[in-house]
Amino acid sequence: MIRILVVSDSRMTQKMPSLPLVAISLLAGVCFLQIQPDLYGPFWTDSVMLIFLPLSLWLFYRLPESRHVLAFQTGYLWALLFAHIYLYQLLPDDLSGQDVLIEGVVVGLPDHTGRSVRFNFNVTKFTLLNATNGGNKKPDLLSALPSRLRLSWYYHKGQIKTGEYWQIQVRLKAPHGMQNLGGFDYEKWLYQQGIQATGYIRKSSLNKRLKKSRVSIDSVRENLSSILSRLPDTEYQGLLQALTIGHKSEISHQQWDVLRKTGTSHLMAISGLHIGLVAGLVFFTVRRFVPAIICKYSSAPQVAALISLIFAGYYALLAGFSVPTQRAFIMLLVIMLALVIKRPAFSLNTLSLALISVLLIDPSSVLSVGFWLSFLAVLVITLVSSSRVVDQHCRIKVWLQGVKIQWLIALAMLPLSLLLFQQGSLISPLVNMFIIPLVGMVIVPLSLLASLISLLSADLSLWLFTQTSELFSVIWHLTEWFADMRVSSVPLSSIPLFHSALALSGVVLLLLPGGFPLRYSGLIMILPMLLYQYPRPDQGAFWVSVLDVGQGLSVVVQTRDKTLLYDTGAKLGERFDLGERVIVPYLNYVDIQTLDLLMVSHGDNDHAGGADSVLRMMNVKRLLAAENVINQKSRISYSDKVCVSGQSWVWNEVSFEVLHPDQAYKKPNNRSCVLKVWNQHYSLLIPGDIERKIELKMLSHNIKKLKADILIMPHHGSNTSSTQRWLDEINPRLAISSAGFNNRFGHPTQKVLKRYQKQGSHVLNTANSGMIQLKLPDTSGDVLELVSQQRKVSTHYWNHRF
Repeated sequence: MIRILVVSDSRMTQKMPSLPLVAISLLAGVCFLQIQPDLYGPFWTDSVMLIFLPLSLWLFYRLPESRHVLAFQTGYLWALLFAHIYLYQLLPDDLSGQDVLIEGVVVGLPDHTGRSVRFNFNVTKFTLLNATNGGNKKPDLLSALPSRLRLSWYYHKGQIKTGEYWQIQVRLKAPHGMQNLGGFDYEKWLYQQGIQATGYIRKSSLNKRLKKSRVSIDSVRENLSSILSRLPDTEYQGLLQALTIGHKSEISHQQWDVLRKTGTSHLMAISGLHIGLVAGLVFFTVRRFVPAIICKYSSAPQVAALISLIFAGYYALLAGFSVPTQRAFIMLLVIMLALVIKRPAFSLNTLSLALISVLLIDPSSVLSVGFWLSFLAVLVITLVSSSRVVDQHCRIKVWLQGVKIQWLIALAMLPLSLLLFQQGSLISPLVNMFIIPLVGMVIVPLSLLASLISLLSADLSLWLFTQTSELFSVIWHLTEWFADMRVSSVPLSSIPLFHSALALSGVVLLLLPGGFPLRYSGLIMILPMLLYQYPRPDQGAFWVSVLDVGQGLSVVVQTRDKTLLYDTGAKLGERFDLGERVIVPYLNYVDIQTLDLLMVSHGDNDHAGGADSVLRMMNVKRLLAAENVINQKSRISYSDKVCVSGQSWVWNEVSFEVLHPDQAYKKPNNRSCVLKVWNQHYSLLIPGDIERKIELKMLSHNIKKLKADILIMPHHGSNTSSTQRWLDEINPRLAISSAGFNNRFGHPTQKVLKRYQKQGSHVLNTANSGMIQLKLPDTSGDVLELVSQQRKVSTHYWNHRF
């Protein structure tokens, strides 16, 4: 009888899917939900979701042999539930732009800049002011209002501290961000942070602090930030803030450039690497010095694992317990618990259990780049450590094994780095081999020690931070030396998902134990990624990309082997401009490393603000701009020229001509460089910010040259431009406005839009469409069929809908 039961259990065990298979199925289900453009299909409603999720969990428990299939379904429904909870609390459209009085608490660290402070705000009370119905909104509407906001307070003279309870009058809008190829998806970031609306605080007598800040881990972080701001040498203040409390806003552009070139940007994001290093340092230190009397009850590794968890948890809290640190701590928790119950720390089962835990706690974590990089790194360690035996008593072999793991991790990360960042650092393994131990074993422990001392003495903590800063300067000079190498990094275009997946599979093959069949075929699988070239226009054709830069303008024109950039968007702060955040990432994404011509139409910030970053980060052969811009950029060693009417050239059978200005004008807008681009069948006119006076003047001089199929609306669609006579002569089939969402100028105005509609032009706005791209061939056709809108091509359920 007993023998039969054993056989039965054995058969059941054989039928049950392995834990890694269940984890992968759960991951696949979560990812399948995240790639959906919309949640509301014909078969899925909230009620169906609520019925099937408990049923799926019950079947998962009752049918062990089918758990890999049910895990996919459970992952999908679980992620769907989280998505619905977020979307249910999004700001209703009828409240967008209205004044609202709210009460709540400041959470996280406020980000202070020169003229504003930005912070997250948890709402406890919501009151609509000046409601059209004479009172507050109905209770059913209020119950679905946002609970977490991202707010800006401009020109606020006082201090905003974390934990303070405020009453403030705000004007809100739904989460909205710029949408460009290769650019940062702000809406996705807001979704991951659980922020359901953004806005700014209005000047009002109703604004007042109700309660002072309460003691919390965020107040400890804020105190550390103030201590670090007092460092004698402020050069490394931002870097130490990032390593200690996870606050990266003070890192300079030049420092980010060094980190990118050396492949060490991950050092400034507190995640699995930092928490793992802290936990590892504590673990190996404690294990060596555990008293013998304690070992009678628990082994040294068990005691060390528990103590390392405490220190790692403190570091995670100090970093704000952000999404990356939550994920890292969960992974560490699973690994250390495996040691406590005397199981292998690095095994596929342990990794699978960590993956399942992360997905159940936060399904949106799969949207983070760090999620994939973290698990890939641990997978590499698992494969290497489980398949290769090393003599632990030979220190040289152990060290060589660590070096080998570092190089293998760098190799495994390369496909993902090229897919996600369009850049791979050739010296990253070498740099990380030196920098990671120095930062992880010296800088981070000293910073954590200084943070603990700050609870007792701020002056002593400042002294220790000062010594740490001096040590860090040595490490940073070494990093800069590596970054100055000519072969420090290789910029590549965006790699198709198939090529990256094939390369990643090839890397996994190479990591398998020696003697595995076809192991070195992995090298062949990597080749398509390395040989891939991003498509370019054919001879005689040209591509036009009107980038989504908010209230500003930036247009990229490509021919077969030449690229022109017209305007660079705005500079929105000392550490934020759209040249660095939007334009350069897009150019890298489409494999443009050299700009043959940068044309800056005039000196207004929304057109020229990003020029410095473009000139710093890109190889620019020639700068052509309005006279006032040339004067501002005179320090730059380029063959600068003032743009003047009559300048013309031909690239790859595509013609370019400057139609304006013909003289100096007092108003900056009227100095705008007006550019026309055309081939045999299509034409584009970019008039900058010219106004009515210049439109009428150009009609009297260049009327034959003005006709165009595509027109970028002058001055973003302002009432100062786009006169009816101008439109009659140009007669564009497509008119594009580059304007910010709900911008304070009202661009494009309704008056101007009616003129274009009357003319019969199809109108698009980057605020609604995201980046707009046209691939204009050397053959005739309908220009409207050649339009691609980023918000339609790549849309997700969390993106703002109109």
